[in-house]
Amino acid sequence: MPRTSVGTGISQEENDASSVGSLSDIDHFTNAQTVGRATASDTTSHFRLDENQVLAAETPILDAASDGLMAQGDIPQTPILREGISTSPSNLETQIDNLSLQILLKQVDLERYSIHYNQEAVKQGRWKGWRYGFWNEVNSGLALGGGITSVANRGKYLHKPGGVRRRTQEGANIVPMVGSIIAASAAGGEFGINLMHEFQAHQRGYGSNQAKQKILALRGEINGLLEKRDSLVRVEASDPTLAGRFEIDQIEGRVLRDMRDQKLQQFERFHLAKRRQYWFQQMQYLFDIAKNVTNAVGCEQAYQSLHKRHRYYNGNAGVLFVVSGGLTMVGPVASRLFGKVMVEQQRRSLRGITRTDEDATLAQLKSDHAALDQLTRSGKIPAEKVDVVLNRSAVYANGEKQFENEIRKSESANARAKLVATQNIGAAQYVGGSKVASGILFILPGYDSRYNTKGFRSDRATNNDLFAAAVVGLPATTFSIIDTLRINIQGEIARQKQLKAGTHPSQLAKKRLQELDELEASIKADMR
Repeated sequence: MPRTSVGTGISQEENDASSVGSLSDIDHFTNAQTVGRATASDTTSHFRLDENQVLAAETPILDAASDGLMAQGDIPQTPILREGISTSPSNLETQIDNLSLQILLKQVDLERYSIHYNQEAVKQGRWKGWRYGFWNEVNSGLALGGGITSVANRGKYLHKPGGVRRRTQEGANIVPMVGSIIAASAAGGEFGINLMHEFQAHQRGYGSNQAKQKILALRGEINGLLEKRDSLVRVEASDPTLAGRFEIDQIEGRVLRDMRDQKLQQFERFHLAKRRQYWFQQMQYLFDIAKNVTNAVGCEQAYQSLHKRHRYYNGNAGVLFVVSGGLTMVGPVASRLFGKVMVEQQRRSLRGITRTDEDATLAQLKSDHAALDQLTRSGKIPAEKVDVVLNRSAVYANGEKQFENEIRKSESANARAKLVATQNIGAAQYVGGSKVASGILFILPGYDSRYNTKGFRSDRATNNDLFAAAVVGLPATTFSIIDTLRINIQGEIARQKQLKAGTHPSQLAKKRLQELDELEASIKADMR
């Protein structure tokens, strides 16, 4: 007796929800060259720093003696006392600017790692959806063939049940059993492929725990640079002649912190999406294995009822069909719930990295960047400082635009994924419910002592019920074939549209990585 088998294809939209919109259309960063760099008029030497330097000397900004003088208000205005050495205002500005650039370089490293992590973690092969969909179509096709055979064979003899061809009916149960074994094997194969990709990502340094440790380390380095910059800005505040520069350096420090938070939240968004995708897929594959194995064993029990001429086996088959149908109905819902639970655990583990809501961070970044631009154009600060800040302002504007686009695209992708998930859950309820109904029709004549004995009455009741079970399964199996095909075709159409528009996640990632390389080169060129 053939059983309906749902082709549970994992949709391209759901797979892409973790990556589509993770990288946005980004206005290409134009490398503005710094104009009118003022050279210091005094003889104080300038420090030239590379990206690994923080200060010319790894010593405190002010020693204990200078701290005491500052507290008493006895620090001379210029030059500023530092380590007992006369440090000019221009030298101090150079150090602050270089620290700002070093912070930006570290943020570039952070974003670059996040993008590579998004590419490597839970890697999805080009033909994964089509491959898994194909084996589910084979399963459903064999189930449909067995169902048609059963309907034709039993339907001829509704009034003469003794005429049912036993060998033909045995074959009608063996064929879908083979299909279920194929589908269970395919699910097991995809489960193993995901495990292999997890291992490969770990080998490349993009495992889940490795990524969190890497991001924490980068955050620590950025925070260290920010603290050193803040200490210099506080020294700058002690000189009234640097009041204008102090104000803009202070605001720029807030922008740098906003940018740091943005990069950290980008990683969090990537990481949580990848963990959700991984656990959802793995749990769905386990449910697919379970439902297909129980269906295969149910078909075998239906075969035994004919082969051993004992209708009690029909009851066993019916129980297994009910279980298989129930797993079909529960699988999509339970898999998504399990994915959400695992994501919440990961979210809690990341609380030490990001503590601010994305929209709140975006609003703060917009506000601080606007304040920086307004002050830059106010005419209250030296022209050479304006040139420096305007050059970096392009970087901040680029990051702000990217962050906003990423959030909006992520929201759009999640909305599409929810729609697809709802469709898939609805399909599973229909197909699984049909299997449960078919199973009940097997249980009745199998376990009811009035119908599982020999005689015309038992023969007729059994044949009628099993014929009805086959009829119930036919439309559900046909729907399963069409739905699996729909999922893969829609996913492929969406992919081709993205490729044509240049918005496919792989294209956006490549574009952004190129921009980061250009940005890194520009920042290094500006360092003095």
